[in-house]
Amino acid sequence: IITSAFFPLDFLTIFDSKRILQLILFTVILIFAATWTPLRVATIEQMSRLSILSRVCLVLFFSIGIVSALWLEHPAYALIDVSMIFIMLVLIAVMAASRDLAGRQFDKLAVSLLAVMGLAVVIQELMGFVSGWVLGVEFSYEQAFMYFAHPRFYNQLQTWSIPVLAALPFLFPSTRWIKTTCLLLLGLQWFLVFAVAARGTFISLLTAMAFIALWLPGQRKYWLKFQAGGLILSVAFYLGILFLNQTLIPKVQTGEISQVGKFYAHSVGRPMAHTSGRSTFWHLSIEDARKHPFLGAGPTRYACDSDIFSLPAHPHNFLFRILGEWGVIALILLLVLAATWGASFLVSIRNTNNLSSTDPPLEPMVATSLLAGIIHACLSGLFIMPASQVAMIIIAGWSLSLAGKNQPEPKKVISEMSSVIAAMFLAAVILVFAAKDITHSAKQDSVSAQHYPAVPRFWQDGRACNDQ
Repeated sequence: IITSAFFPLDFLTIFDSKRILQLILFTVILIFAATWTPLRVATIEQMSRLSILSRVCLVLFFSIGIVSALWLEHPAYALIDVSMIFIMLVLIAVMAASRDLAGRQFDKLAVSLLAVMGLAVVIQELMGFVSGWVLGVEFSYEQAFMYFAHPRFYNQLQTWSIPVLAALPFLFPSTRWIKTTCLLLLGLQWFLVFAVAARGTFISLLTAMAFIALWLPGQRKYWLKFQAGGLILSVAFYLGILFLNQTLIPKVQTGEISQVGKFYAHSVGRPMAHTSGRSTFWHLSIEDARKHPFLGAGPTRYACDSDIFSLPAHPHNFLFRILGEWGVIALILLLVLAATWGASFLVSIRNTNNLSSTDPPLEPMVATSLLAGIIHACLSGLFIMPASQVAMIIIAGWSLSLAGKNQPEPKKVISEMSSVIAAMFLAAVILVFAAKDITHSAKQDSVSAQHYPAVPRFWQDGRACNDQ
């Protein structure tokens, strides 16, 4: 909410301030997880659910990442990239443990905060539309979502948040007008998806909703009607703005009706079939995997150690990112983990019979959010951005808690605790690195501008990797 509705660190860019606050948040949470006994015990219980196969795959996966990073000429950001994935996995277990401890209060708080954040952004955007009409300025894709470095970063948050907003009526059944509020909020969120042509969000959400509706047919009546109502309402909003743009505004400004302005061209009027260069990035990832099949070209290769000046910070696809930067073996390990964890989760939520109790059916909504996020990661690589990483941790931890838990084996407690301490240590180290790195940002950015446009994923504008 703080970073989406305000700009708390005005001495940094928007993206970089989110990164610093994210690292502070991660460090504080992990300190609590390591030192507060109830949370530590609950976290160990969640981590003990990993099978032997999963443990072996994870050890091999991160070993490949570390070795691949050390082979690079400038390994600093590459090691951070590997460490951040490890930290987020541990934080997912911490979040699941938090939900186990707090129960329904966690559900209410999580949905409420996501709703408030979405409402704050929606209000800002509507103010932008209204002021644009008053000043006679057309809608601008580039100026949308001023508290995000790029409109797509908020669209990625929408992928995580839109499905669970439908839980509002079930978590707060005694609140008046809650169903109307839920429909209105969903309508406005879907409207923003259309307004900036967020194809990845739209495709991911519709695909995930269709699958979950078929996988859990008995529960779709509890959430599908709200999502359908929000979609219909968003179309009404969008068509209404198009009507005003085509008729009322031209009449006021010129005294005659002119053609539709740039608004339509900046949203769904844009060519929707193009890949935005992604197919080229994916091809380069495949080429990297062919040249370096075992260790890949190295984490953050796209950002730091590339001889191709126009290469972006990442290939806009999480699977191709692992394939090109970590290698074929790492991708196989990742797919094994995804298949085993995904199948276990889907079977678990299907066997859970929440409809016989008074609890709201949260499983289909959280599962939709998680599935949509995974699909979106294969379209845009959204696990890169700070806000998306935080949202992913919340939703994935929430899903893990809903899927149940088991008691830890005594022999596993030491390894689980070691992982929590290691994650806490890494988060603190990365936070210190980031704080020091910011003090050299002017020099590094000037070097980068003079020599090559290095854009590490850790920062929005990048740092010159040869100075690390």
